[in-house]
Amino acid sequence: MRILLALLALLAPLAAQDFVGLYLTWSADPATTMTVNWVDLRTTSSLDVHYRRIGSQEWQLAKGTKFAISDTTLQGRRVQLTALSPDSNYEFMIGKKIEKAGEGWRFRTMPRDLNRPVHFVAGGDMMHTRARLDKMNAVVGSLDPDFAVLSGDLAYANGVSSARWADWLKSWMQHSVGADGRLIPMVVGIGNHEVRGGYKGKIPEDAPFYYSLFQTPGGKSYFANDFADYLSILALDTDHTEPIKGPQAAWLEQALAARTNKQFQFVTYHYPAYGTTKAPKEGGGPLDAARSIEIRKEWMPHWEKYGVTAVLEHDHHNYKRTHPLRGHKRDDANGILYLGDGAYAVNTRTVPSKEEGWWLAKAEGRNHVWSFRLRADGTALIQAVDIEGKVFDKVELKTPRTKPVGAPKVVSSGGN
Repeated sequence: MRILLALLALLAPLAAQDFVGLYLTWSADPATTMTVNWVDLRTTSSLDVHYRRIGSQEWQLAKGTKFAISDTTLQGRRVQLTALSPDSNYEFMIGKKIEKAGEGWRFRTMPRDLNRPVHFVAGGDMMHTRARLDKMNAVVGSLDPDFAVLSGDLAYANGVSSARWADWLKSWMQHSVGADGRLIPMVVGIGNHEVRGGYKGKIPEDAPFYYSLFQTPGGKSYFANDFADYLSILALDTDHTEPIKGPQAAWLEQALAARTNKQFQFVTYHYPAYGTTKAPKEGGGPLDAARSIEIRKEWMPHWEKYGVTAVLEHDHHNYKRTHPLRGHKRDDANGILYLGDGAYAVNTRTVPSKEEGWWLAKAEGRNHVWSFRLRADGTALIQAVDIEGKVFDKVELKTPRTKPVGAPKVVSSGGN
């Protein structure tokens, strides 16, 4: 009942402005800023965002800007709210102040430190059908996370379909709603179904919706979201619009080296280094795919060197948790978990047998989202939650990230 009332309150103001979608992102400090993005159908709709901290009587006004969304009739608007109070609840309204119950929306800023557990969810490969996406988005809303990490293949629009993006945005706005109608911010990575042709796309013309809808830190498809000193999330582009090697690989090493003081460190991207399907046509297994080999060669040595909490992978439409891995071998003492494999709400596939998939601790064809609860003492609870809202796998981390060590050269083939 609480979720239903929150949803009704959220939807009440939408008709007046012909909303297609309303969503929250960050391009700066998540403790003191929030970027409000909305898409509607009117060229003359208001750019004003009225907002206040809940409990305050004083309203503040921020002026948004327009942005084009490919060559469509969709109208994009965006405003970054600044000088917010950390770990605080806000309410806001577009075009006017909130005048009565049921109007407006809410969000919460992130804390400055882990004075409370921080909770986020992660997944990728989201929308084959609207009905299944709605169901999983509702599960995310019921989990009530601080934010969501969504790593590619979101609307399956292939850089072309505005209708699929409209469906995706509506579903998130209507169903991924936390407690008391709170909108859940998103950290958004790129995948092959954001790009015309899937890989090696030109920026921005081959991924026009991704580059217009999502204002990432630095404006690139590889970027860092930093949450004070307790968390950093590095998002990468697996050759969709940026090559794996070269400037992106160099940036990754620099980013990891600059963040050794972060308590928790995650890396997320779309195509997996340790996948569960998509074996090369010429033979071999998932680990023999050229892109997987390149990721292990160009990127993996960097996070093995500096240490991370976990690596999040997607694209293969299954569920997977690897054994702890280091140097392309199982290492239960100081190995890294690779979690994925991109089955938020899409049709699933088959996984390798236990004999074939030496790197896999658990794998199956199952829709899911990952839930991460980070604690001040450096421990973390990681859970896999399926589309029925059931927890079906979990891991307790006793340390926040693997120990930094010199990374050995990795072998290119799938064998261990």
